[in-house]
Amino acid sequence: MKSDQQRLKEILSSPHRSAEDEQWLESYLASTDAEELRKQAADIFQQNLQQDNRLPPDTSMRMWDKIQQQVDAPALRHYPKYWWLAAAVLVLAAIAYPLLRQQQPKPLAVVTSTIKPGGTKAVLTLADGSRVELTDTGNQVIKTSNIAIQQNQGKLQYEHQGNEANAFNELTTPPGGVFQVSLPDGSHIWLNAASSLKYPLKFKDNRTVILNGQAYFEITPDAKQPFIVKVGEMEVQVLGTSFDVMAYSDEQVVNTTLIEGAVKVLRGSATALLHPGQQSKLNPATGEMEVQAANLENVLAWRNGKFELENTDLPTFLRQLARWYDIEIVMVAPAKELTMKKFGGQIGRDMNLPDVLKILDLYGVKCKLENRKLTVLSVHS
Repeated sequence: MKSDQQRLKEILSSPHRSAEDEQWLESYLASTDAEELRKQAADIFQQNLQQDNRLPPDTSMRMWDKIQQQVDAPALRHYPKYWWLAAAVLVLAAIAYPLLRQQQPKPLAVVTSTIKPGGTKAVLTLADGSRVELTDTGNQVIKTSNIAIQQNQGKLQYEHQGNEANAFNELTTPPGGVFQVSLPDGSHIWLNAASSLKYPLKFKDNRTVILNGQAYFEITPDAKQPFIVKVGEMEVQVLGTSFDVMAYSDEQVVNTTLIEGAVKVLRGSATALLHPGQQSKLNPATGEMEVQAANLENVLAWRNGKFELENTDLPTFLRQLARWYDIEIVMVAPAKELTMKKFGGQIGRDMNLPDVLKILDLYGVKCKLENRKLTVLSVHS
C-alpha cells in the first residue's frame, strides 16, 4: 500500500488527476501541515530541476488552483496554516516554473545575490573592554573578574556572581543575530536581532539591566531584589515573571508585553500595571502610555522562529526584514499605499530573502533587491 507521501508525490507530479485523486488531495490539504507539504513539493521540484526539466505548466497551475480553493481570500486572516500552505507551495512552483513571469513580462524582482536568514551570533563585551565573538557552534569557558562564563552554542551561562559591584558585561546581537543568556540569579533572557543587553556581574540591592532593541525575559522570583529593565527613560519593574520588551530606535513606540506574573512600567509620571496578556505602548517622544490587550502569538513570533503577519502593516514588516536579513530598505512606493497594506498568517524566519520577496510579490508588493539594498517600488491591493 502506498504511503500518503508517495501518493502526494504522484498526484503533484502528474498533469492528469482522477476525481478520486482530487478528493484525496483536498482532504490531505485540510489535515496536513505546511512543513510536510513544503518538503514533498520541494523534492518533486528539485528532481525536475536536476534533470533540467520543467514541470508541465498545467501541473503547477492545478496545484495552485487546488490550494487556492482551500485558501480563498476572506479566509486568509482566520486560517494562517492554510496561508502558509499556499505561500510555501506557490513559492516552490515559482522557482520551478515561472508562472509569475507570464503575468509580468518585465520581472521587477532583481536579485544579485542570495541573502540567507539570520542565525545565532553575538558579541560579548567584558568588563575590561575586551570582546568575544559568539557563534552557534561555540563551546568555551570565558573567564573574567573571577567568574567563569560557559558558552554552550547559542547560550551564555553565568554560574555565580562576580566580586566587583560595578563590573558590567554587555551582550550585543548584530542585525541577523539572536542569542540567549542565563544570569547569575537564574533569570533567562532571549535577545532578538540588532539588540544589546548590559548587566552587572554582581547584583546588589536590585537586579538592574539595560536594554536596547528587543528581548524576552523569564525572571527568577526574588522579593528582596526586584528585577528592573531600563529602556532609555522607561523602567519595567519585576518580581518574577515572563515578558517581552520591544524598544528599537526605529519604532515609534516601546512595547512591553506581559506573558505571566505582573510588571509595572514607569516613565516619568506615566505608570502602568500590567496583567497577563496585556501590553503597554509608550510613545518616547511624548511620554504618553496606553495599555491594551496583546496578541501574544504576534509578540512571541520572533522567539519561535517566525514572522507573525496578522494585521501587520508593510512598513513594520519591512523593518523586521531589515533587522533579520541585515539589509537596507528604500521605499519608493507612496507612503499611504505602504501603510494601508496588511497581511495575515505567518512565515518562517528560516527562509532565504529572495523567497520572502516572492511571497510579497504574490500580495502585490513589487520590490527590487540589489546586493543588500531592497527597494519597494509599488504596492497593489
